[in-house]
Amino acid sequence: MELSTPAGLESLARAVAEQLGADRTEKDGDTGRVRVVYADGRALELTPNRPRTRITVTAVLPEQATAHGIEVKAITVTALPRPRPSESQAKATARHTADHIRQRLLPAHTTALAELRERTAPQVATFQRAESALAGFLDRPRGGVAISEQPVRRPLGLTARCAVAWWHTLDGPSRAVAPFMADALRRAGLATTEPHGSGYVFFAEPPAEQSDTRFRIAPAASGEGWDLVDEFTGACVRTYDDREWTQGIAESANGEEDAARRAAVASMDLPGLSADLIEDDQFRSLAVELATAGHMPYGLTDVDYTQTPGFHIYPSAEPGKAKVARLLEPWGAIRPGARFEAPEREVERYDKDMEAYARLLARPGRTVVVMLDGIQVTYSDPPTRP
Repeated sequence: MELSTPAGLESLARAVAEQLGADRTEKDGDTGRVRVVYADGRALELTPNRPRTRITVTAVLPEQATAHGIEVKAITVTALPRPRPSESQAKATARHTADHIRQRLLPAHTTALAELRERTAPQVATFQRAESALAGFLDRPRGGVAISEQPVRRPLGLTARCAVAWWHTLDGPSRAVAPFMADALRRAGLATTEPHGSGYVFFAEPPAEQSDTRFRIAPAASGEGWDLVDEFTGACVRTYDDREWTQGIAESANGEEDAARRAAVASMDLPGLSADLIEDDQFRSLAVELATAGHMPYGLTDVDYTQTPGFHIYPSAEPGKAKVARLLEPWGAIRPGARFEAPEREVERYDKDMEAYARLLARPGRTVVVMLDGIQVTYSDPPTRP
């Protein structure tokens, strides 16, 4: 069996994959290794040994396995087994390698993945912390808090059991509320992931030792592209087509995570809130009330604000006061009625939205006034700046 060239190893890997009933093979970058990948994401790695007469086969495990002390010993097989009658050397090598993988590697691989799945399952205490953190999100006629455990298909044969929370409505999970639920969970000390465009929030206990590589890339669980995976929660943030692009996104996400940790804040950014109001509980509650009523906060990267109005809360010049604006792209397009070219239907829609915001936010301890450029909310007991 000729293994002195990458093409020779790739040919062997394809033959082994066919013997094992695997889905495909793929090169592992420029490392010289080739992977045999199953449809469920499990992967085996083939490496030729010098002087290329033996092959090492490794079961690929998720990175979390190292933290839990779980490993599978690699096996080594000869690349030159004795062929059977009328069998070529190439076919003999593929058959011999596949037989050893079935007998010596796959059982240990399956056991390791099962053990990791059990060790990384969310604990009852984690759910209790989440319930306590979200207790302020009182159920309303149009929605309420839901918390459960959800299986998430992951590469490498590991179907992760992840804790997830969402704001349920008749139309499904609410994207508007997800960022504020995630914020509340982070303030309770939990790690969170908000998949792009989703109303779900995955959460988990953060690791005892912080990692510089919280976000990593992995072959997409769907089989096409690359997943950006949060190692803390096990959830996929988003799937991309290009590996290099995904790696760049991962590096950027890890940088933002490090900055947030250094700043010692739960949320460096929250949609619909001016940056200097994020740490004020009373002003943040305004955003939560609007979002849980079905209104969209301004600043979600996956919302088309040329079509969907978004609310934005920013501070007034006077202490204890905030402005609630209804925004369309671009910034500054606050009141269509102030523009002579604004269609009448947009003016009417704006006025109705402002009245709805005012009714929603009016309660003891606040004075709510509808103004030309938005709503002014004044607290009788102004929030204390952090």
